[in-house]
Amino acid sequence: MSKVWTPDLSWGLSAFIVLLACGWGAAWVLRRFCRSRSGHPQGGLRWKVLDSLVPIVRWGFFITGVAAGVHLLDLPPAADRWADRLLQASFVLLVAFVASAAVRLVLGQWALRAKDPGEERTRRTLAPVLSRSCQVFLVTVAALLALQNAGYNVAGLLAGLGIGGLAVALAAKETLANLFGSLAVLLDRTFQVGDNIRTSDITGTVVRIGLRSTRVRTAEGYIVSIPNQIITNAPVTNMGPHAPSA
Repeated sequence: MSKVWTPDLSWGLSAFIVLLACGWGAAWVLRRFCRSRSGHPQGGLRWKVLDSLVPIVRWGFFITGVAAGVHLLDLPPAADRWADRLLQASFVLLVAFVASAAVRLVLGQWALRAKDPGEERTRRTLAPVLSRSCQVFLVTVAALLALQNAGYNVAGLLAGLGIGGLAVALAAKETLANLFGSLAVLLDRTFQVGDNIRTSDITGTVVRIGLRSTRVRTAEGYIVSIPNQIITNAPVTNMGPHAPSA
């Protein structure tokens, strides 16, 4: 037992427990403070955004605790190097996910703070698309940075994708067509969230415009997802926000 429980292991476990307790405690205090302030008329959004960053405090201390514990152990150089890379990659991904959550919150609040109903409908239409685009961008960049920190040659990986670009383009043809379809709908303002529209075989109220499809609620209460590619290539009648959906 004494051979297994070494002083290095004892110090490493102690450092992990101390940092874990500090992280969870700091996150709890920060969350309670932010939520007590977020209901104030002035500066409420600022505290809500800060509250969304609580996971980075909690898991940041967790990753730091693991890193401290690993460094206090007498590991072989190769194992120590790989542990560093994995911890750095984990922290990069954590920052990306927390940042995407903060962006989603800010855009959601932006959509709710419109000055008139018309502007509110426009913001409600744009906010989900902008939020999803930012999330995809942040996660993609974080994944590339994490791979680079893990020791992979990102430039070589991208070059390999370039070689197989034709296959990727063919596989992603429908996805890209739907993406450009959503951009066409937003830029042309064909319709917005809350508008009642009629296509060749579907009539209903637009509830969401996404990167891939548009969701419409029919008079029967069903939610129908229409690929944006179909919407841009077919006649669409916009009856406005106050027209009956059937």
